[in-house]
Amino acid sequence: MEELEARVATEHAPEMEGVTLASLHAAKGLEWDAVFLVGLTEGTLPIVYAETDEQVEEERRLFYVGVTRAREYLSMSWALARSPGGRKGRRPSRFLDGLRPASPSLASGRRDRARTGKVVRCRICGNTVTDAAERKVGRCADCPADYDEALLERLKEWRRSTAQRQGVPAYVVFTDATLQAVAELEPTGVSELSRISGVGAVKLERYGEAVLALCAGEEPPVPEEEGERDGG
Repeated sequence: MEELEARVATEHAPEMEGVTLASLHAAKGLEWDAVFLVGLTEGTLPIVYAETDEQVEEERRLFYVGVTRAREYLSMSWALARSPGGRKGRRPSRFLDGLRPASPSLASGRRDRARTGKVVRCRICGNTVTDAAERKVGRCADCPADYDEALLERLKEWRRSTAQRQGVPAYVVFTDATLQAVAELEPTGVSELSRISGVGAVKLERYGEAVLALCAGEEPPVPEEEGERDGG
C-alpha cells in the first residue's frame, strides 16, 4: 500500500502486473501497453456541458490524450444503453467518426430504415448515409462540405443575438449541425427549410422567416416585440 501511495503521489504507474483505472486528465504523460477507452458516447465525450466550439475542441484534445496513451493495443467502446435491458438511446461519440467502421451492419441498416421509413443518400457521392449527423447535412462525413462559409457566419451571428435577446443558450435556437445543414442546402422556401433535421414546426414558425431572409442575402426581420419598443 505504501508503494502504491508513493506511486500515486509521483504519478508513476505500477510496474507490477495489474490494471490502472484513470481519468483522461490523470492519464496525461503516462503510457501503457494496452489501453481501453470506454463510455465513448455523446454527452460523455464530449461532455454534455461542452457547448461552445472551444469547449468541444478541448474535449477532442482529451480524447487524443486517451488514444495516444496506448503503446501497442487500443480498444474503444461505447454502449447504446446505460444498463442491460435499458433504452438504447445513446449514440457513439462524434470523435469516433472516421475511426469506427463507416459501414453499419446489415441489421443496423434495417433498423435505421425502419425508423426513418426511407433511405437517405449522400448528395455528393450518392452512397447511403445512416449516421444521424450525416443524415442531417445530407452527405457523408468524409465528403467535402459545399456550404457558403459567409452564410454560415451570418447564421451564427443571428443565432447569437437571438439567443442573447431571449436569454437562452445558443443551441436552444439551433444547433451548429442544423445551421451547417441550412448553409449547405440554402433553402429558398418554407417547404425546403422544414425538411432540414432540427427545424420543427415551432422553430419554423418562430425563426423560419429570419433564416430564409438570411439565405436570400437579406436582413432578417426585426421581432415584433422589438419593433414595438423602438416605436415607443
